[in-house]
This record gives sequence, structure tokens and C-alpha cells, in this order.
Amino acid sequence: MAVLAMGALSAWNLRNGFSDYLATRDTERLEQFAQLVSENVQRAGGIAPLEATGVGLQELFQEFGRGQGLPPIRVLRDALPSPEDRGLFSRTPPPRPIDSIDAFKDRVAIYGLDGRPRFGRGLPKNVQETVERPVHLDHELVGVVRMMKLKSVPSEVEVRFLKTQYQSIVAVACVLLLLALIGAFWISAHWVRPLIAVQTATEKIAQGDFDTRLDVTRSDEIGDAMRNINQMAEGLKQLEGARRQWIADMSHELRTPLTVLRGEIDALIDGIFPLTPKAMLSLREEVLQLNALVDDLHLLAMSDLKALPCYFEDVDAALLLEGIVQKFSLRAAQLGLKLTLSLEDKTPVIVRWDARRLEQLVGNLLDNSLRYTDSPGEVQVRLDMCNENKVVIQVQDSAPGVSESDLLRIFEPLYRADVARGRSTGGSGLGLAICEQIAKAHQGVIRAEASVLGGVLFQLELPYLGDSVI
Repeated sequence: MAVLAMGALSAWNLRNGFSDYLATRDTERLEQFAQLVSENVQRAGGIAPLEATGVGLQELFQEFGRGQGLPPIRVLRDALPSPEDRGLFSRTPPPRPIDSIDAFKDRVAIYGLDGRPRFGRGLPKNVQETVERPVHLDHELVGVVRMMKLKSVPSEVEVRFLKTQYQSIVAVACVLLLLALIGAFWISAHWVRPLIAVQTATEKIAQGDFDTRLDVTRSDEIGDAMRNINQMAEGLKQLEGARRQWIADMSHELRTPLTVLRGEIDALIDGIFPLTPKAMLSLREEVLQLNALVDDLHLLAMSDLKALPCYFEDVDAALLLEGIVQKFSLRAAQLGLKLTLSLEDKTPVIVRWDARRLEQLVGNLLDNSLRYTDSPGEVQVRLDMCNENKVVIQVQDSAPGVSESDLLRIFEPLYRADVARGRSTGGSGLGLAICEQIAKAHQGVIRAEASVLGGVLFQLELPYLGDSVI
């Protein structure tokens, strides 16, 4: 459509432009002829004296033709169509262009101020479209040269010229159209087909086929999109695997306390164990353990839906850590472990945190360290003020340590570095995942790495204003 529109516009513009060119050239020729008439009038002293010398329109055109550089034979034929000359041109003359001198003299006449033709037969009275140019004598108007405008119908010469141009336009349009088709085929192969492959791949991924991959051999934007789709499919595959593992782990975690609880209840019903306060306390412990697991699962589910609900207030971070360490001191001593707190200085560290959530976070870290550190061992807690915007809390313990691969997954829900650990030593497997969510709720980060003591180092970085929007 673009090629056809361009060709049609070019043809239309050529026809109108050619007509305008002819009209402009005709007007310029009239001005030149009027200037020639004015010069002859000036030499003769007026129009009447010029007529008295016997100079007519034919002689003026003969002089004008010589000034235009026409051959003498053409001038004689144009200006002197005498009976003798007509014998020389008994044959049909070739078609003449409409802007030729031959056609020009047939449309021109010289008029006096009284409106009567002075040179030439005069123009037909029914002619409406004319062009006039003045004839001066000593800067005074003494007459006009009047010319009929060109007819809109071109002659055979102009028709042939326009026909040649139209044929050239059609030929160029065909070549451009062929090039456009070749370009469209190349674009289809280079751009459209990869997009179709992307569409097919995304449709399969939407239907759950996360093993779908695209062959990426491009380095442009479409190649980047294809690589992103492959990464998305891999991420969804891992997410789906994690979801299934999460369901399996939750089923296992819930089944274990329920199995123990059911076994104890069946033993009481069958009379294997007597119904004593000790047996009731055992049942209560299993119910509390199950309740704690359900609460942890609910807490993680809420953190996935939105940020954990926190109630921020101004607290002393140093005093908060002292209270948490004091609560775990007796348990550490019973396990044969040394628990110490190191503060950068004794001055209060005023922050805006949720004290209850931070106590839960640090408590989970200490519980994890006390649970897995071999006796005799050591657990250290340290508070540092790195700068005016950040507070760093470190919890590290002695051997045993955790492998590098396990450190990368240690904050995943229900993940345990030692898969053989039971619930009696491994807890619910949700404590560290909850720590990560609490840190995020305070606009902070937590990470795990190897400790210089031989165990694990947990480093928590929190802003002074935990409720600030980043």
C-alpha cells in the first residue's frame, strides 16, 4: 500500500507540476515578448509610429524567435506563413509542443489603451482566462500584450513525455514492491518466527509444562526476552518443586506429633498406661508442641501474604539484648555452654523497633545455637553501631559448623542441615525462616556464614528506624 500510494502521489505530483511548469514558462515568455515590444515602441516613438514603419506581429515574433535561439527556418515558418512558404511544408508538420513559439504566437495579440488590437487579429471574445503584460514608452503605459492561457489538455509531445514518466514510476514501484516483499520475508524469518516460538513456549508454561525451554541464539531484545522466559520457566519449576516439598514437609511435621499423641491416647484407652497426672502432662506437651508448629506455619503464611504486623516503639537495643541473653543463660549453663554478650559501649542505643518481634528473632537464633552447639562450647552475642543509620547484631557459636551449600538454604522453611535430626533436637524447622521475615518487616537483612569459632555466624543488620519506608 505504501509503494502504491507513493507511485500514485508521484504521478499526480508530476502531472500537476508539469502543468505548473508549462504555465510558468509561458508567462516568462510573455514577459520577455512584452519587453521586446516595449523596446521596439521606444525606438519608434510610440505604437502608432511603430505601425507606420510597417512592422507587424509577424516581424516581432521573428525577432523574438531569433532572440530565443530558434533556427531561421523555424522562425520563417512560425512568422511568415506565406503561400510560397506553405509549398515548402505541404506535408503534415510534426506535432508541436503546446509551449512552443509556434503555439505561443497563436495565443498572443497587442492591444492599445482603447482596447482595440493594434498588432495581430486579436483574441476571441469568449476567452476568459488571459494573462497581460504592459507595454511602456518612457515609463508610461501605452498598451498591453495579452495572451490566452494554455489549455489543460496536453499535446501529443507532452502526452508522450508524461507516459514515459508514468512508465518509469510503475517500474520503480514494482522494484520497490519486490524489495518490500523480500524485506517482509526476512522480517518474518528474523522477528515474527521467534515471537511465535515465544508465544508457544509461554502457552506451555501457562499450562504447567515448566520443562519448556527456548533455543536462544540471538543477542537483541527478542533474545533477551527468550532468555528471561527460560529463567522464568526454571524459577517456576523450582517454585513448584518447593511447593510440593513444602506440602510434604508440613504433612510430615504435623503427622509426627499427631502420631505420638494418638499413640499415647490409645495406650491410655487400652489400659497400657495408667491415667495419671504425668500421662496428662505428656499429652499436654504434645498438644503444645503441635500448637507451636501451627502458630509458626500461620506466621509464615501471613508474612507471605503481607509484611508481619509490627508495633514499633522506641526501645534500648542494648537493654533488650541483655534481657534476652539473661533468659537463655540458665539453659546454656545446663547444656555446658558459655553464653556471653558483648556491647560496643555501655551507653543506651535508642532504636525504633518492635521489641516483641526482635525478642522472638534473637531468641530463635539463640535457641538454634544452643540446640546444635556441642558441649563444651561457646555462644557469643554482639551489638555494634556501624554508623548513624544501621545497627548490627551478631550471634555466633562454636562447632559443629554447617557446609557452604547448607548456609545458602538455612533460612528456607522446614529446612534442616542435618536431615537425620528428629524433632526432639531439630525443632520445627521454621525458626530461622521466621527470623528472616521479622528482619524484612524491620527493613533489615539477615545472613548466615561460617564463624571463626567453628560454628555458624548469624549477622542481623537493622536500621535505627525499623518502620522507615525504603
